[in-house]
Amino acid sequence: MKKYIEIAKILFRVQMIYRFAVVMTALSTVARVLFAWILWGAVFSGRDYVGDFTFQAMLSYYVVSSFLATGMSECEWVSGEVSRRIRNGTFSKYLVVPANVQGYFMFETLGAVAYYTVFSFIAAVFCTLVFHVELMFTGEIAVILCAAAMIIIGFSFMVSYHYFIGLLTLQFQDVGFFLHVQGNIIAFVTGALVPLSLLPDGFTAILRFVPFYYVTYMPAMLLTGQAGVGEGLPGLGILALWAIAAALTAELTYQKLRVKYDGVGI
Repeated sequence: MKKYIEIAKILFRVQMIYRFAVVMTALSTVARVLFAWILWGAVFSGRDYVGDFTFQAMLSYYVVSSFLATGMSECEWVSGEVSRRIRNGTFSKYLVVPANVQGYFMFETLGAVAYYTVFSFIAAVFCTLVFHVELMFTGEIAVILCAAAMIIIGFSFMVSYHYFIGLLTLQFQDVGFFLHVQGNIIAFVTGALVPLSLLPDGFTAILRFVPFYYVTYMPAMLLTGQAGVGEGLPGLGILALWAIAAALTAELTYQKLRVKYDGVGI
């Protein structure tokens, strides 16, 4: 475990070099909340509720979900990094390091996310003050612990998922188009764009069985007090099963397809 902690620490320090990227990440959090403030301000004009949300509850959701979405979005670099290194022939680096390749990427991403989280939190606090958000936050310890566990497991799932997508480059020459399409779909089904509870009941009933529902949307609902442990615990179990399946699938894919890698760029 010590070597993986060192991997995370190295990536944490590396992020200090890319200051412009850090600024843009923080601004993306502000932009999401600004978008919500403008859009939902117009929607709530003349009405007190949209679905089960008040205007302040909606803004609280966007502040928290934007903070979470920023961290989860950092997992996306894994698929791009794996794909790029396979294509240019430098994936060999990961074949010789004394660590499991999936674990290596897991802790690399953890180091990067830990750094960006600090600035995303500052951006979230800034949004709360500037947009006069009366932040709704649950005081129930059980709910907070459930949300925290969901965030950790969700992070693990997202890294394994994107690692698997990147590995597909060993089978297919280019997965760039797929990366773009699935990125947009994930942004929607995680609730980063619109709270999923506003969608038709039949659609959300289906989403409850897919992991993305529990990556951003459900933790945000739990933390803002709009969902309870009764919803969180079943979701935690579903997400855990998906995380295990994703990790095993990625590992099996790596073991099967790595023989096709010849260390030569294309």
